[in-house]
Amino acid sequence: MQAPEHGTLTRPTPFTREPLRFLNEEGLPEGDRDPREVTGLSDAQLVDLYRAMVLSRKVDQMGWILVRQGRAGFYISIQGQEGAQVASLLALEPQDWVMPYYRTPPALHVRGATLVELFGQILGTNADPSKGRQMPAHFGSRKHRIFVLGSPVALGHVVAMGAAKALKYSRENAVVISYGGEGSTSEPHFHSAMNFAGVYRLPLIVFIFNNQYAISVPRAQQTASETLAEKARAYGFEGYYVDGSDPLAVYWVTRFVAERARTNHTPALIEALTYRLDPHSSADDDLKYRPREEVEAWKQRESLARMRRYLEHLGLWNEEKEQALHAEYDRAIEEAVEQAEQAGPPDLEEMFHEVYHTTPWYLQEEAREARRFAEEQEGSHA
Repeated sequence: MQAPEHGTLTRPTPFTREPLRFLNEEGLPEGDRDPREVTGLSDAQLVDLYRAMVLSRKVDQMGWILVRQGRAGFYISIQGQEGAQVASLLALEPQDWVMPYYRTPPALHVRGATLVELFGQILGTNADPSKGRQMPAHFGSRKHRIFVLGSPVALGHVVAMGAAKALKYSRENAVVISYGGEGSTSEPHFHSAMNFAGVYRLPLIVFIFNNQYAISVPRAQQTASETLAEKARAYGFEGYYVDGSDPLAVYWVTRFVAERARTNHTPALIEALTYRLDPHSSADDDLKYRPREEVEAWKQRESLARMRRYLEHLGLWNEEKEQALHAEYDRAIEEAVEQAEQAGPPDLEEMFHEVYHTTPWYLQEEAREARRFAEEQEGSHA
């Protein structure tokens, strides 16, 4: 789905105490504003947005299944955050860069990567663009302008800041969006990135998913700030507090700050109030730190259900279309997983290549040693 062509967007209000939103928890428009007029999204684009959200949910469910079946070693769920993730990605232009974090698998399929590549990364097979060099949930694709993230929390914000500085100096008409959870705002990397973005006026969007918990640490034990968005004040630019379960509001705010960043290199901080419906990861037991009643309450207002109700309100969706979409994606995902597994494991020597532009002599020597060792092991088991 391409971003719509339209004039200057209506300016969202920064530093609000309540999250910006168009849709209430029942998926109906609030007030007298037509979200389509404010966002510039057509009916067809609204349906495309919802389809991408459903695909993200289906991919996520398969990721959990692969772990339980022992076919993948680790997975981090995004269930409950699909609307904010997909909508913010669709608000970007193809030339923009994405710094993901481990809950950003939609970045691959939204920006044009195949499902085979996505599941190749989860499974660590030869279908993975990174050739199995990264642990699961460490997605990336240079072709689609998606950085490969590192594991340290918030480190990506600093790298994204540096990339934004390079874009400004090279006068490229592009922005960098850096994703992170609310736990990343407790790390020095976040503050360094924010400070330099403000000082140098960089085309950087720091997008924070406030999903209430940094693993098991609740937000109230991380910061005394009323919102996370207000932290932008200290760095000299604006922060926006948006309902992360309202994809239309997320799209509107992200689209606005991205266009402004391209025009005058104004950075921005976006806080999307959302919730992760699953445990932090496949290795986490969330029942130890949050009540099941809280999770069930958030399920009633999550983005997928809200967006579907809105489309039904407009007469654009029904149960028949829903069932057909699920059947289509189930087939596509099953085929993608099969192809990703059939690609087989990456060659042993892949781990030594592409670390540098030209492989240095000592890595070439290590590659030869690794190959000899592997051949000896195969011979001993013959």
